[in-house]
Amino acid sequence: MSMNRLTCLLAAATAFLPMAAFAQAGVVPKYPMQFERVHLRLTADSCQFAEDTVSVEMNAEKTLIVRHRPRQCLVPGFPKVVDIQLGAFPAGSYEALFFDGDSREAAARVKFVVNSVASVTMVQGTILPIADYSGLWGVADEPGWGLSVHQGTLGALFGALFIYDAQREPQWYSLQSGGWTSTSQWDGQVIRSDGPPWMAATYPADGTQYRAVGNVRLDFGMIPGQEDIARLTYSIDGQTVTKELTRLRF
Repeated sequence: MSMNRLTCLLAAATAFLPMAAFAQAGVVPKYPMQFERVHLRLTADSCQFAEDTVSVEMNAEKTLIVRHRPRQCLVPGFPKVVDIQLGAFPAGSYEALFFDGDSREAAARVKFVVNSVASVTMVQGTILPIADYSGLWGVADEPGWGLSVHQGTLGALFGALFIYDAQREPQWYSLQSGGWTSTSQWDGQVIRSDGPPWMAATYPADGTQYRAVGNVRLDFGMIPGQEDIARLTYSIDGQTVTKELTRLRF
């Protein structure tokens, strides 16, 4: 077979390949809260899908236009689940349209509603945080220790404090059993836990013990221009420490 004929056959095969099939499209999380990050999740052809060609824009009608330019493949790839970050939005109704290649018809269409925190039934007088303070917090010139903060969509907060004791032995504590005293200040307890080794063949469900060893206050301040700075004050077994933390941005 001549090289010219082989080239023509390959070109013909590429031309008749079907466009990537996008199935099982939906948003994650399924029921997002206001300003919670939303992703478009769908199943795509692993060969044709090219992440670096995806673009997202939103028009005045709250419609998110997602465009993708596929790779040219001689044979279809295996099905692959992909996530495309759409953004974080205020409460309201939205629609995401996914366009593949030059097609004017949407390959996937998903409608979703972003719920307002205020619409969720809560105890009267409950204070909610003004922002999401999740992330890794620490002191730039004090490497080796830090605070990991995880905040839920309804404001619940959990922290993991990893530090060293006077003998330079690593210790970690959890910050929990607390609540918001203002939209930017959270007060709770410092909890120490111990239990059986994680590598044990059988891990007893009741083998972990918890003990409150002190109190903690996280003051996120929210001063304009200093949104990534917080003051941490905590006590462990009677010893109190205050630190000014900075949130790490990746």
